[in-house]
Amino acid sequence: MLFASCESFLDVNTDPNRVTDVTLNSLLPTTIEAASAAHYRSAYTTNQITQHLGSYFGYPQILSLSSTWSGIYLKGLNNLDQLIIKAEESNSPHYAGIGKVLSAINVGLLTDNWEAAPYSEAILGSDNFTPKFDSQEQLYASINSLLDAAITDLQKSESIFAPGSDDLAYNGDISKWIKLAYTLKARYAIHLTNKNGTQAASDALSAISNGFTSNGDDFQLMYNSVNKNPWHTSVALANNTGNLTITQGSYFVDLLKGITDEGDPRMAALVDAGDIPNAEVVGITSYDDNAAPNNSDLSETTWHSTESAPIVMVSYAEAKFIEAEAAFISNDKTRAYDAYLEGIAANVSKLEVEAGDFLTHPNVAVGADNLTLSDIMEQKYIALYLNPEAWVDMRRYNYSTDAYTGFVEADPFELGGSFQRVRYPDDEFNRNGDETQANNKDLLVQMWRDQ
Repeated sequence: MLFASCESFLDVNTDPNRVTDVTLNSLLPTTIEAASAAHYRSAYTTNQITQHLGSYFGYPQILSLSSTWSGIYLKGLNNLDQLIIKAEESNSPHYAGIGKVLSAINVGLLTDNWEAAPYSEAILGSDNFTPKFDSQEQLYASINSLLDAAITDLQKSESIFAPGSDDLAYNGDISKWIKLAYTLKARYAIHLTNKNGTQAASDALSAISNGFTSNGDDFQLMYNSVNKNPWHTSVALANNTGNLTITQGSYFVDLLKGITDEGDPRMAALVDAGDIPNAEVVGITSYDDNAAPNNSDLSETTWHSTESAPIVMVSYAEAKFIEAEAAFISNDKTRAYDAYLEGIAANVSKLEVEAGDFLTHPNVAVGADNLTLSDIMEQKYIALYLNPEAWVDMRRYNYSTDAYTGFVEADPFELGGSFQRVRYPDDEFNRNGDETQANNKDLLVQMWRDQ
């Protein structure tokens, strides 16, 4: 996959300021929307592997995210490259910093789905039709470099042009972009627990101290009655008209049912089961034809799939669970427990449900001494519903029941294991065949990150 060729941009010293301002104003919302779309497309498929979701047509036999790949390059990184260049030419570091944060997010989606991918040579355009694939180790280094550079840019006091209403995520609040950059540094640090767990935890804790501090910091794109949420238009409406697609998976539903006798209060926001009591809600088990039929529905009324619901890409709840896991690895049980409880509370508050005594129930408020890895990861799993980040966590722990109690690895086609990666798009084997084939691996082979 190639980026469009870099253009010779107008000199801002001779061109009216209006031109550069309009260009930046148009590129920024486009790239934020592209990031949201990439998250939706990725989660639609990968959340079936984590069993947050299940398809009425069965379990995926192969993982392919061609539209996600093309969207990341053409609508994401290509436009972000232009945004960063134009911002730097016009002495507008706040735009440049945002562009680098969004680039890091896109590169993260690439490597978390495909492992190796073109990046360092991908912006050479017509000068290089066969860009090399960067390794996952190189891509993680690029992510951190982008985020460090973004923080430097965003902390600068002067920016000739600065985002405002064109910033669809934060409305020009640069302090929130800085928090997002640090939260992402924590996210990508904790990803590397299998390389060096102690260092990964330390790096995550260091970054998270400057990260999100409330739900108000969440990185998300809000939709409306004109530009509607894709979970609403592509899934909920289809399900409502009998054109069934996907719905909540049995493992996800069972987690919500099993925490307390009354079930999790978030069930009502996350699953439409009509008047059925929590204890009787059944999710779909797409990998087992003999499983009980589901009565769960991903409908127009569930929190994530109303027409104006946001696509939440990075949340305060996720940040607290990153902190909880990192502190747990560092044997700081008190900090881990406090962050764990705050992560649950943040997610409950986000979904606008009444917690009742849920947060103080002994199965939730287990105490610092009794806190387990599975307590943290299962609650993070719930908070990451419809977010592709959930699949990263599950692969980091290799689908282990030590992290996800009662999880059953699906292998209905007897492939010999669980999916670890996505297949490269067919077009890449035609366009850049040698590089694509050299990096092509069986979908069951663990990524560098997870070994």
